[in-house]
Amino acid sequence: MSETTTILPSTTTSVLTTTTITTTTTTTATASLTTTTATTTTTTITTTTAVTVSTTATTTSTTITTTTTEVTSLTTTTTTTTTTTQQLEWINTGSMIQARTGHIAFVLENGKVLVTGGQSGDRLNSTELYDPSIGMWTSTGSMIDARSDFAASILTNGKVLVTGGHNADGDYLNSTELYDSTTGMWTATGDLNNARFDHTASVLTNGRVLVTGGYYYDHRINSSELYDPVTEMWTTTGSLNDARSGHTASVLTNGNVLVTGGYNHNQLKSVELYDPVTEIWTTTDSMIDAREYHRASVLTNGKVLVTGGLNAHALKNCILYDPSTETWTNTTDMHHVRWGHTASVLTNGQVLVTGGSGSSYLNNAELYDPLTATWTTIAHMNHARSGHTASILTNGRVLVTAGFNGLTINSAELY
Repeated sequence: MSETTTILPSTTTSVLTTTTITTTTTTTATASLTTTTATTTTTTITTTTAVTVSTTATTTSTTITTTTTEVTSLTTTTTTTTTTTQQLEWINTGSMIQARTGHIAFVLENGKVLVTGGQSGDRLNSTELYDPSIGMWTSTGSMIDARSDFAASILTNGKVLVTGGHNADGDYLNSTELYDSTTGMWTATGDLNNARFDHTASVLTNGRVLVTGGYYYDHRINSSELYDPVTEMWTTTGSLNDARSGHTASVLTNGNVLVTGGYNHNQLKSVELYDPVTEIWTTTDSMIDAREYHRASVLTNGKVLVTGGLNAHALKNCILYDPSTETWTNTTDMHHVRWGHTASVLTNGQVLVTGGSGSSYLNNAELYDPLTATWTTIAHMNHARSGHTASILTNGRVLVTAGFNGLTINSAELY
């Protein structure tokens, strides 16, 4: 019997998967004016499966051979981040109703900023409120007494206490007043035992207010007084070792009060500590340089940074006080000499210094970084000013108000 063999042709089948390239770009802008762009590129390498089927058929056997070749899919992801940091700028906001200098400003519990008093030719009793949500000023109740060069404190109950100063007639005041933000009204409270201006007022950890030093007609005074918000009465407490005005008073993290410098016939470098428990003042390490109209800022690490001030001339040197050792050390100088400036501890722990007077009225500003002990110049304010205020808003921005630059001004700006 003859054998018959039938050969069928080989068949090759190829399956091809297409290439997909997907690019996704996401741009995120943050409130700090830092723009981050993330680009993710996903590349899928083509997978090709070639299947070859060879079929050989005979009367005796059938052989099927399958060959599969596969290239594994590979995904590559590339992320590129580009960060651009822009220099923060000063932006003009609504102008105040009244030009003024020698005033005070406080951020209230409702987030608005209260500005009151000062002078613009005559002493002022007018009061204004700044609303950060609309950038506008509105009038609120006026103080009973016009006053400038006074001291003020925001109490633990949210009310604002103003003390002393001098009025349009040049009289030195012992009157004090309370502002209630819920009513928008001022009411008289207990009188100081001693009239004074160019003094300090500090809210203690027990809620009382300590007033120290100041000027009364032809002499500086060393008396101190305590205000009790519960009884609305003033009582005398221990006197300073040195009479002084134009000084600073800082509440330390341990509750004691540090008083530095000022003036009494000459600029002072003496420093004193007040203990609210014993109500006694003790001297501590003197500053390296005598100065008045300087600024003292309690840093987040508990140290106190003293900046600028006035001696025979305006100063730019800065010093640090360490409460744990009760000693002073030099730190980096500011870029510009200044007195009558502001110094604000920002939410990031850095200190913003603005304006003041040097050889002229200043519009420059600089930042101190406690971590590196360095100063960095930043964008200039739109207006030179001294005798102004700076308030840190609840959103972290800084509101600078009014001041003097040869003329009393009503401009306000935001950093």
